[in-house]
Amino acid sequence: MIAPAAAVVGGAVLLWLAVTTYDGLVSDDYYKEGVAINQVLRRDERAAELGYRAHASLSEDGTHVRVLLRRTSQSVSPEAVQLRLAHPTRAGHDQVVVLTALSSELYEAKVNPPATGRWRVSIEDTAGTWRLAGEWRLPQQRGIELNPTLPR
Repeated sequence: MIAPAAAVVGGAVLLWLAVTTYDGLVSDDYYKEGVAINQVLRRDERAAELGYRAHASLSEDGTHVRVLLRRTSQSVSPEAVQLRLAHPTRAGHDQVVVLTALSSELYEAKVNPPATGRWRVSIEDTAGTWRLAGEWRLPQQRGIELNPTLPR
């Protein structure tokens, strides 16, 4: 009788977990999210059209981030760019900062030192018309190259 009793207790525990925990994967408006994905892809394509490439790096103490934004000669240098650091599993650690221009290609801002691990990073203009994105592994990588990602 121990095995069937254990199965009943285990089933009750699993049912309780299923009812009381949050399932963040279910979306109420999946169509709207699908349209938003197309807008993000257009921003990536726009970065490629403008010839944007970037190198982001953290200071030794991790409190400042610098971005060297390379572009084609026809592209206008933005006054500021926005950096987004997103942790894949800890949303409370995510950061969005505006980097101010130190020169026509160099931008800097103060950040909270990011935790060790894998981070999704994106750099975009403050109007949200273009975007460069990549994955940053800290502390193994002190810097990261960001190139336009185009759909295949």
